[in-house]
Amino acid sequence: MPTDSSRRRKRRRIFFIALAALIFAETGYILGTTGLIYPLLAALGWGHTASAAFSDVLAVSQSYVFYNGTIKGPLSPDKYNDAYVYIIGYAPGVVPSQNLATLIALDAAEKPVYVLPVSQYGTPIYPEDFVDVLPDNAKYPVILLVYPPDKATAVSTWVSKVAGQVNVRLELSGDAVKSTRQI
Repeated sequence: MPTDSSRRRKRRRIFFIALAALIFAETGYILGTTGLIYPLLAALGWGHTASAAFSDVLAVSQSYVFYNGTIKGPLSPDKYNDAYVYIIGYAPGVVPSQNLATLIALDAAEKPVYVLPVSQYGTPIYPEDFVDVLPDNAKYPVILLVYPPDKATAVSTWVSKVAGQVNVRLELSGDAVKSTRQI
């Protein structure tokens, strides 16, 4: 017959196991829903594979460069080793918000900024939707990346591997993601 002290010990052990499981589950939920798990997994060497390279996106894209008060394009995109990438949802005819343009302008004062629209409906991306919104007078260039609909799988593969969602800002160092921020 178990004694009172052995029952108490057993209950205490069950309580601490349940508490640890609850803390683990809540931490996983918070990291997963906020997108903070991706930089954590990258730091541990998991999740982001070498095949998820930003150069793959640049290879299938054309660029429109907003810089020194002018807009040049379509061009073959230049690769900047230290840059920000804004991954935004895109629907034809819907102009990005002025708040987003302000964030891009502030970041373009620090580093070059790539704007990567991800088409929500599989339609072509029209650069005209971005002409009045993206800044063309920042210290560093703002590069709008446009790709044909048949190349969207390469872009969506990269986005799913590094961010998992749209409306995020990535900080790149080479092809590696240094940080992720929800916008």
